[in-house]
Amino acid sequence: MTSIKDYRPSASLILAGKQTFPDSEQYDYSVLLIKRTERTSFALNHCVFPGGVFDLEADESNDWLDYLHSSGVQDFQLELLHSSQTSERPELMTQGRNFTRDISLRLTALREAFEEVGILLCQPRCSVKNLTNTTHAAHVLLQPFDRELWQHRVHQDAKQFLQLCRYLDVIPDLWALSEWSVWRTPASATRKYDLVYYFAALESSNVPLLPEPTEVASVHWLHPGDCWRQSQESIIWLPFMLLYETARLMNMQNWKQLLQFASQRSSRGSTLFQPIYYRCDGCLFGVLPGDELYLDQPQNYTESIILPDSIKEVNRRAKHYHRYIIYDFHRVDLACNIQPVDEHLPIQALVNTQLAKL
Repeated sequence: MTSIKDYRPSASLILAGKQTFPDSEQYDYSVLLIKRTERTSFALNHCVFPGGVFDLEADESNDWLDYLHSSGVQDFQLELLHSSQTSERPELMTQGRNFTRDISLRLTALREAFEEVGILLCQPRCSVKNLTNTTHAAHVLLQPFDRELWQHRVHQDAKQFLQLCRYLDVIPDLWALSEWSVWRTPASATRKYDLVYYFAALESSNVPLLPEPTEVASVHWLHPGDCWRQSQESIIWLPFMLLYETARLMNMQNWKQLLQFASQRSSRGSTLFQPIYYRCDGCLFGVLPGDELYLDQPQNYTESIILPDSIKEVNRRAKHYHRYIIYDFHRVDLACNIQPVDEHLPIQALVNTQLAKL
């Protein structure tokens, strides 16, 4: 049996940069993917959104509250970051020690974005009084400073992120981050994480980046459709949860509409998605909440459940499904015929497999 303590809290950032001259007739924005180095990847051409593991001593230090308050941030402004989720909040988001995880995990996402690609999303301390609206593009710091030096410092010691903000006289742009979704890796996974995805919009994808050499092999701005296509064509490999989020993003072709949707939906919170794996006839598939094969206490299923049937028979019987079917490393079908939870986007119709037709 797996305990909640076995899962490492983490946060990732979906960065959507507006394109001045879109190279796609469909999308006027691209999302930032980083390709992991061989040392840090699970697979060849492994790509993810920027992000990493929560650091309790750094990201949830009372020094952050002191700094924000000394900068003029008021409690009502911090409360804008809190979720008003009416259903059960994922444990990841309820375990704040000194302050809510709605704040500390945003700090994780912003810190990791700077650590991995050198992008610093922040606001000048003098603009604090304007932080009353969460529907705005993130402010990218463009003023010159020794990014490589500070990136190395933050990489070596997460507490240096606060020192960097002090040095530059800025505060992290927490209010530009919208909660997008919360995932937990399957109980069968060797490396176990609880992961919150945040979304942030950038006025342009033409921003200077500085890939951290030990973790990031390369960086790529791709629109959601290209993310999906390159994954299916084995050009890149996307973890299954990221493939799922790409399929949701494919619904939104307009940058401004995506920003507005993400901001308005954020306060509704997120249902925890932890897949349970089934195996049949040489095929593996993961089921998600709402699927008729989903079971209570998903953290207890540390091995795949074996079914005696073929995947064709399993699909033919399915009435209510929310799953991804893994035929091989790059051939993955997403299939869902239930209403999205948390008023979220559905899987885009072009990539949503109808099981009755298989």
